[in-house]
Amino acid sequence: MAVTYDLATRSRGGGRHVHRYTSEDQLALGSIVVLDGRSWLVYRVEETNAEAVPAVYRLTLRHPDGREESGAFRRFRPDAPALGHQLTTLEDGTPISWAVVEQRLAHDDANEPFLELVAERDYAEAESLPDHQLEHALEQDRDDDAADVLARAEAAGLAVELVGLEPGQAPDWDEAAEFVDSLILEEVGDDLLELCGVNPNREPRETWLETVKQRLGDDLAGFRADIDGGHDQIEEWDFRGGRTFAAIGNVDDDSNPLSGYGWMCRLVDAGVLGAAGFQRVRKALLLP
Repeated sequence: MAVTYDLATRSRGGGRHVHRYTSEDQLALGSIVVLDGRSWLVYRVEETNAEAVPAVYRLTLRHPDGREESGAFRRFRPDAPALGHQLTTLEDGTPISWAVVEQRLAHDDANEPFLELVAERDYAEAESLPDHQLEHALEQDRDDDAADVLARAEAAGLAVELVGLEPGQAPDWDEAAEFVDSLILEEVGDDLLELCGVNPNREPRETWLETVKQRLGDDLAGFRADIDGGHDQIEEWDFRGGRTFAAIGNVDDDSNPLSGYGWMCRLVDAGVLGAAGFQRVRKALLLP
């Protein structure tokens, strides 16, 4: 039976909105709901009232000896790992297979909720490797720069955002700029509005779109200048003939206008980098 909730969403910037949300299944701690194209993590449920924050997840490998190895935080998207998802790592140079067996609500050091996905060995490599869902790069295709970026993010408990270009592909900056210019307010969700610096409770509606376009235009200019220049905010490495770009930061930095992580998050959420030809890298390349 469908259940209708008063679902309060709290953005990283502190904005709060209440939505009427109908679900075919009862919401529980750790449930993921999608509103305006953004995934939200339910961290509190009381009867038909629920609260959620922007969904962030972390993949943890549970070794047969009980040791756990956690990766970097990632923002949850529809293609994020789920129960039953298979992935591959290397052990002594040999690919080994894992499967996600558990997902649970957890809290980081700042007591912010996130979804922890726990994977255990499933030994599927004895039959065939899940090549269509490789979670870890083969050693010969990686370099020290990539490993260093991810290791630093994991060690510091930071989030990482990754996008990539196919081999031989160059960014279409003109298409990205045209995409920003053509945005209409109906295409911008509440969360993206706030990430772009709009305060819907205080600012006139007719100013919102201009603010969003200005922020995204500045983000695009900052992103482009950084990857064409000194890589002060965005790190880059070659991967299997293509180019991969990474930004790391605190989860709250997704609203920071001065943060490369914020630039990339907003540009990905708005679809601007997609218009330029970048693809969001679905999984962090965790260290084996």
